[in-house]
Amino acid sequence: MIAPMSQESLHAALARLQQELQGSAQLDAESRRLLDELTGDISRAREATPSDAHASRLEALAVRFESGYPDLAASLRGIADALGRIGL
Repeated sequence: MIAPMSQESLHAALARLQQELQGSAQLDAESRRLLDELTGDISRAREATPSDAHASRLEALAVRFESGYPDLAASLRGIADALGRIGL
């Protein structure tokens, strides 16, 4: 059984995602906009009710970035997993 992720761990994962986004100068404007929007959504979701929409959206973005940005895709999947484990 996987232990639930704490709010602190989720915050750390979001911080890593932000660092990866800042280091990904090769992202096109649309991709950057989508990821920035998603980061804001995740931050707001920590205070919201549970929803499967976040996981679906994160997975869709992870698939989109898998070939060109595997580290970013892995971070997105990790955040989706973390959100799921804390019930968001």
